[in-house]
Amino acid sequence: MKLSAIFYLTQLGFSQYDISNMIDMKRTTVEGAINRVATTGTTLAEKSMSRPSSFDDYTKRNLERIIRSDPFQTIETLQGQLRFKYRSAASKPKLSDDQKKNRLEWAIEHVGWTDKQWEQVVWSDESRFRVFGHDGKPKVLRKQGERYESCHLLRTVKYGGGSLMVWSCFWAGGYGPLVFVDGNMNQDSYDDCLSQKFLPWYYKLPHLEDGEYIFQEDDAPCHTGGYASWWKNSHSLNVLNDWPTQSPDLNPIEHIWSELARQLRSRRPDIKNTEDLRQTLIEI
Repeated sequence: MKLSAIFYLTQLGFSQYDISNMIDMKRTTVEGAINRVATTGTTLAEKSMSRPSSFDDYTKRNLERIIRSDPFQTIETLQGQLRFKYRSAASKPKLSDDQKKNRLEWAIEHVGWTDKQWEQVVWSDESRFRVFGHDGKPKVLRKQGERYESCHLLRTVKYGGGSLMVWSCFWAGGYGPLVFVDGNMNQDSYDDCLSQKFLPWYYKLPHLEDGEYIFQEDDAPCHTGGYASWWKNSHSLNVLNDWPTQSPDLNPIEHIWSELARQLRSRRPDIKNTEDLRQTLIEI
């Protein structure tokens, strides 16, 4: 009603100051209403951009019908009938369309590899473990068999904090050394890791009568930089080429990191500092 009065009094030639006194409204509010009429032709404010409803009208009607059919049933009962259950959310890297394309192309290129070829691969990676961290994962409401559907995944980025960086490797015949890295991994620390820890282990691997070992690493800058690449070439390391970016889940060493993290959680009360964490990782 007051907005209409503002418009009417303006037409009669009253000033904004006079109108604000006459209808007991702030002058800035009067000014805003007058400006809105000048630009939109109406005193009505635009609808606020509120969050759209998660349900369309059809879904809302169905939900109302179900609730009214038995007002005493609980949401847990409905979840059980629909076979939904809260489960731990799976973690997957956040991928661009190009990254998804590269992953698919890499998988297609290697889908024909034999067990013998895969047994020649030495898988490697870094991981960071925390002294204190979240003891569980967020829960997601889904059905059995829907763990890796996109809408149920917890998108991750690399290294969201922590206190100890480790590097390791393994192949079909066993585990490589567990190497502790001071701070973050860079080309210098990576080359030190390979030269001082990896190569002595690598040279002791049994001789392959047919073929040679293939060293896998991701495309982190510390792995692919000029000096690191030169070092690997100078030591005749046969590197698995074209590893797709953002693809830690393609590396089976992730299962080892996951198992280490699980065992660390069970010992969490005893881990009070980085030295405790280091000793626990060595023991595991």
